[in-house]
Amino acid sequence: MSFCHRLAFAFVLVAGFMSANAQNSKLPDTAAGKLLGEWLNLCRTADLAQFTKWNAANLSSRVLSHDTAENRAKDDSDECKANGGFRYVETKNSDDKHIESTIVGQNTGIWFSMRLGLDDSGKIDHGMFLPVSPAESALPKDLSDDAIARETKANVEKLAKARLFSGVVLIARGSKTIAIATGGYANWERKTPLSASSQFTLGSMGKMFTAASIGQLVDKGKMSFDDKVGKFFPQYPNQTVRDKVTVGMLLSHTSGMGDFLDKRTPEMMKNGVKRADEFMPLYDKDEPKFAPGTSWAYSNAGLALAGAIVEKVSGEPYPDYVRKHIFQPAGMVNSDPNNIPHSDPKLLTPYTRMTEKGDSGDWHEAERDIGSPAGGAISTADDLAHFADALRSGKLVSKQTFEMMSSPHGKTPWGGSYGYAMEIADTYGRKIVGHGGGFPGVSTHLHIFVDSPYTVVVLANQDPPADMYAGVSAVALVAEKSKSGK
Repeated sequence: MSFCHRLAFAFVLVAGFMSANAQNSKLPDTAAGKLLGEWLNLCRTADLAQFTKWNAANLSSRVLSHDTAENRAKDDSDECKANGGFRYVETKNSDDKHIESTIVGQNTGIWFSMRLGLDDSGKIDHGMFLPVSPAESALPKDLSDDAIARETKANVEKLAKARLFSGVVLIARGSKTIAIATGGYANWERKTPLSASSQFTLGSMGKMFTAASIGQLVDKGKMSFDDKVGKFFPQYPNQTVRDKVTVGMLLSHTSGMGDFLDKRTPEMMKNGVKRADEFMPLYDKDEPKFAPGTSWAYSNAGLALAGAIVEKVSGEPYPDYVRKHIFQPAGMVNSDPNNIPHSDPKLLTPYTRMTEKGDSGDWHEAERDIGSPAGGAISTADDLAHFADALRSGKLVSKQTFEMMSSPHGKTPWGGSYGYAMEIADTYGRKIVGHGGGFPGVSTHLHIFVDSPYTVVVLANQDPPADMYAGVSAVALVAEKSKSGK
């Protein structure tokens, strides 16, 4: 079973927890351990019929009510074939109904965390399958710029061959690129090459542009992260949001607000939207899911409202503000808010396996998104490295404001920390902030090392978790390198 649904995007890069001495470990003799062992054995042949039969017998009725055993088996078989099966490393947590183990792709070398949870009848009711950082002891000893460049290129080529990654990985120290690797194509049919200036749709990574815009207005004394929505929109239809939600809550997903993307009209998608406040009627009457500030739930509507506040305070349409105050000073010459459908020879083709009925199993061209303060802007690997350096160095916002943005203001359901439109992760003791983006045909992540000058940009023109497949290795190498202070 593929417990990592191809659009189930993970926001936190899980840090490695493996031990070099655990390779001789055995799976625990529990119900969950036995099922994981059976799955690993099936993975060696990746036979679709066998996987289908196994899923039908071992997945819970709840799981099978959402998807068929055959669809799950197709994902399983594809994952196993792409990785060449898996080598078991160790188990981190285990009881009779739960197991969390580390496995490694035989051909890809990717390290994964695999979790299974059983219901009372002993059927698999939930799980997770995500790339994780390798054990530090498994990293190469040579971490020079040249060595990291070679390692990154080899890793991307291997993933592209397995059809697990099509895109660009760029590693920069400050504004200088020290490694770049491409795999796949900007257009698969025409075999158009990719480069650091290829334009990708970013998905939710663009939320950082909104947070930086708010940060600039805070630095100018024009507003505060503690300001309530009602200060800017006294007639905001929902009273709870108007009176109790702060700007900081909008940026940290603690407002209780929900989504609006599936409410966008065909006209919006075709012709674009000139201002962020045009999205407001799609969500401004919705009641929050919880009392503002008491919990955490991912909210595109919250970021869209933050963009409308940027317009209210600055007097400029959100797309114009981002172009003038974010892209231009950061030197992002090939970026666009994408609020009006963007057309450029450098813009690549996105590919997805998703349809309205679920995973089709076949790649096809994805529908293109439009941009908003919640995401969907267009940028390049080069431009995003410049953005990260400008943000970290104080060029876009003050050092104090960046510290506010990159500090925890919310706790995600999976135990991660979230700042102001920034995910906060730890790899080998190094603090890394940034954001990912996941959408049909879009899988991206920007990793900004806080206490060192490094940035890792991962952009893919295919479904999630493609960016994680390519990103975990690059981030691990840079995290280890940064510990030496070089």
